[in-house]
Amino acid sequence: MYKRLLPLFLALFSICAFACGCTPEGGDMALTQNVRLEMVDWHIAGLWVINCPVCWLRVYNYNNVPIHDVTLSYVTYDFDGKPLDKGTFVIDGTVPPSNIKNFIEQYIGLVSLESDKLSIKLESVKGGEGGGH
Repeated sequence: MYKRLLPLFLALFSICAFACGCTPEGGDMALTQNVRLEMVDWHIAGLWVINCPVCWLRVYNYNNVPIHDVTLSYVTYDFDGKPLDKGTFVIDGTVPPSNIKNFIEQYIGLVSLESDKLSIKLESVKGGEGGGH
């Protein structure tokens, strides 16, 4: 009996995992629409050992409430523009209402040695006080 239920269970689990993985977890999309994320500068740290983009990020909060858990997605590319790595990163800190805040030295994830270009995209934010700094 269990052998017949296993494929059904795996199919349901896969559908749930896919559906849950496609949306930002707990983000407020109404607030996110009033936020802009800028990558001011970046470089790779740990060459030849552990490669990690280190970013200077600037968050513009045009909302009337503070925001935190600013979530971004990133993609790295090689010299020819071929995608290499992708991932997500959550900025630790709160941005006051109607304000701009810089987040320097943000180690956003592990990437390939061949990473030459980096793009980021704002995914979601949460409202209210939270995070550090």
